[in-house]
Amino acid sequence: MEVTAKHQIPHVFGFGATEVVNETYESDPETYGYWAFKGWPSPKKLSISYVQALENAIDEGLWAPEEKTVAIFGEDTDWGRSFAAAIKEQLEAEGWETVAEEYFAIDQTEFYPLLNKFNDLNPALMAGTSTALPVVSNFIKQADEVGLESLIIMDGMGWFGEWYESIGEASNYILDQIPGWATDEGKAFAEEFEAEAGFPPSPSAGGLSYDGVNFFLAMANATYDEYGELTSETIYQFIQENLTTGEWAYTDGIVMSNYSTTPDDVPDPVVGQGYYIFPVLQYIDGESKVIYPPEWAVQELAPKP
Repeated sequence: MEVTAKHQIPHVFGFGATEVVNETYESDPETYGYWAFKGWPSPKKLSISYVQALENAIDEGLWAPEEKTVAIFGEDTDWGRSFAAAIKEQLEAEGWETVAEEYFAIDQTEFYPLLNKFNDLNPALMAGTSTALPVVSNFIKQADEVGLESLIIMDGMGWFGEWYESIGEASNYILDQIPGWATDEGKAFAEEFEAEAGFPPSPSAGGLSYDGVNFFLAMANATYDEYGELTSETIYQFIQENLTTGEWAYTDGIVMSNYSTTPDDVPDPVVGQGYYIFPVLQYIDGESKVIYPPEWAVQELAPKP
């Protein structure tokens, strides 16, 4: 953000998601307005769906934890701590008790001491995230090995196209939140990608990146149409006059149907149904099934046996 502001070259659809980005932007919107639009919202805007899914399952009698206890975990990065802080606050607002909160290096692969500690505490729920597949894979497999009975939220497990090959049956009953291939264009993209690359693309790493490029191309065309030239100055002007005001949106994406912001949301995208939204998924036998929101659900939450 500092480099972008210094050289005054607009940047859109960056995947830096944490509140640190928002705080920097809000400290001086004119200077940091060159970092104009995030391709991934702040964790707190997405993590609330996990809490709603769990509370809905409890209300519907699908899950009956003996106590509403949770162990929070995450990689020791802005992302890991941001997600953890958000979901911890949201769970506690619903009456959950946090019995542990642990962070680890992004390159850590040995989790037995931490997981044995969690096992002794026997929380009904474990919730956390990591952006590294070796971390996610080892954490989940070792949790299974030590016999943890907790329902686990591993946010972002499905970001990696080869997650099941790496984790296997230990991934059963894990909860996650990732976008899906909801449009015909998205499904065609995924089929073409797999045919060419030999493995399925991640809707987030592949699909959102594809949408981000086309977001910029559409915005650049709109800038040229409005001002007659395409420069850093005219792009910044278009951003200030059209994007951040909510006047312009990109609506031809293959993952989300509407990428836009408002003066109240910037630099985050608008989050919600019809805009930027991730369903809550549960994995069983290598397949992800939507369990929340109810209008999208293809199955109900299944407690870990």
